[in-house]
Amino acid sequence: MQRFVAAGKYLTIWGRFTDVEPSPTAIGAALVYFPVVGFLLGLVLAFSNYALAPYLPTEILSIVLIMVLVILTGGSHLEALDLTFADPSSMSSSSGNRISGAIGSIAVMLALLFKDAALDSIDQRITVSLLLAPVLGRWTLLVFVFGYQRRCEQSAQVIVQQMKFWHLLVTTAATLALATYWLGRKGLWIALVLSVFSLITRSLLYRRHGVIKPHNFGAMIELAETLALTLLASI
Repeated sequence: MQRFVAAGKYLTIWGRFTDVEPSPTAIGAALVYFPVVGFLLGLVLAFSNYALAPYLPTEILSIVLIMVLVILTGGSHLEALDLTFADPSSMSSSSGNRISGAIGSIAVMLALLFKDAALDSIDQRITVSLLLAPVLGRWTLLVFVFGYQRRCEQSAQVIVQQMKFWHLLVTTAATLALATYWLGRKGLWIALVLSVFSLITRSLLYRRHGVIKPHNFGAMIELAETLALTLLASI
């Protein structure tokens, strides 16, 4: 139960209001529950869609659903995406700060635009997509971090060191089971694309920064969730 609580605090707005944040060790031990938290977020999104769909046009509903997800997560993943795309090498001057901030803002804006466009395009599979995308996004993080502890910053390294192979095995089996049940082979292909994407992104981030940082975790969740929705809208 403590691990699930730690996952909830780390991944949701709950963490914005708690006096005691989960330690890196607790977060690492809670990684196995990340897809579970994603599923709960998906349930709230699916219920919100069911409740609001009769009253709102698709374009407005898509924006509202994105707002619901941002509120549920406390905007932490978008914040991490902003930090990840900011260029630390350009922070030495005021103009560099402005350029760096602009790049981070553009990354956040593009993620939101892709999500909005994807939700506008999804029709019959909207409920499945809303349930599955948050699960896939948080499962992808486990693929992203597994076996990479030696190339992580100290606090991130503590998180990754707590992750065991069985964490990845169990979460992968459960996630693929859901994806296959709802989407058949297409679900497996989406999971494969997300896995490859996470490994490529991990390599690029390491080359850019020389180390994987804690905020890269939230950025990976946001990117994977966006890509998952895009793929779900395209199949």
